[in-house]
Amino acid sequence: MGRERAGRRQHFYFCLALLIFLTGCSLWQDTSRQRDMGSALQAGDRLLAHGDFEGSLQAFHHVALAGRDKPPADIAVYKSGVIYAHPDNPGRDLEKAIAAFSRVVLSYPDSRWAEEARAWIGVLQETEVSKLKIEQSRQAMEKWQVELEKSRQEIEKSKQEVEKSRLQLEKTRQEIEKTKQVIEKSKQVDIEIDQKRRDRGR
Repeated sequence: MGRERAGRRQHFYFCLALLIFLTGCSLWQDTSRQRDMGSALQAGDRLLAHGDFEGSLQAFHHVALAGRDKPPADIAVYKSGVIYAHPDNPGRDLEKAIAAFSRVVLSYPDSRWAEEARAWIGVLQETEVSKLKIEQSRQAMEKWQVELEKSRQEIEKSKQEVEKSRLQLEKTRQEIEKTKQVIEKSKQVDIEIDQKRRDRGR
């Protein structure tokens, strides 16, 4: 009976030791994972500071994937949004920035980055609305310029028609004047003929 108790005790201690070992391994893995993600975040910040937007974005995506919807995945997703919104980023994409900030708000509502993400969403949506209005104004202006050019061409055509009519009128006036001169000359000839007839009749 004593041996049975000793065997149970040993089994209990073995299970306890195994549990402590596994918990320790899990904690060690979590600590190691946290350390790796912290290093990746720092690397992302350094790359961003040096203008390497693509490299920084990859570092933050790595953290977001490794974080499995737990911090520091929230800050990684938030910083991804900042990179997409950055005015110096050649790959700037405001839609992707809004999607990243929306993910922070929806997936990490208690994160300290959620409120800033909401502010970013508001600003970027206003920017998109402004861009749309500017584009609509540009299109309206282009349409107005086309119509203005069309009106200018119509005015030019009308001016040419007026000038053509003026030339025709001038030509007609000259022809009338010429006809009047011919008539006047004919009258003069008739007078001269009549005068000669009278002179012969004497």
